[in-house]
Amino acid sequence: MSDRIVISEPDAAWATVCFRAAWQGAPGDDDPGGRSSFVVWRSRAGHGPGLVRLAPLASSVGRHTDTCPLPCPHEPASPSCDVHLWVDADSPERAGLMEYADVLVSHVPLPPESAHRRVRELLSGRPGCLAAAVRDTATTIVVGVRGRTGGVSFVRPGRCGSAAPPPLHAVASVVHAWVVSGRSPHALVSVSSTPRR
Repeated sequence: MSDRIVISEPDAAWATVCFRAAWQGAPGDDDPGGRSSFVVWRSRAGHGPGLVRLAPLASSVGRHTDTCPLPCPHEPASPSCDVHLWVDADSPERAGLMEYADVLVSHVPLPPESAHRRVRELLSGRPGCLAAAVRDTATTIVVGVRGRTGGVSFVRPGRCGSAAPPPLHAVASVVHAWVVSGRSPHALVSVSSTPRR
């Protein structure tokens, strides 16, 4: 029996992270497949909303997929939001995509020390991968970010109060977007799910 957590998220997807978007309309109006997560990020200097949208890759053993990143729901003249490929590192079907991933996640919960080792392992030998995330048995998420010199720094963004924990891929994607926008990963204190408005 595996320790893998059964999840309803895909095992590979294009993720679009927007720190400017807000939900409009009733829940599900613009998200019929349930592939979006509205989150709140907190840093030492402030807080704000984030929208993580997924365009899952079709099962692609031996063939190309036709999915593409979802556009952000704000004006096209606005600055671009982060778009990246994330892959579930524990999915045998997606092993061939790991070398192309910007973000890798592992849903197998590990003790904190082992989670740190697993993050380093995921980032090792994959210079194009900026962030990796692993659940730990302390009910938190360990995220590693590759620095400019190749070293790995760790962040453990908590969640705000009693807010529901966001999906693992959403936390990893927010950290990726945070870092590529030029912010320090250590300034990010928490990422929490927020009900759609």
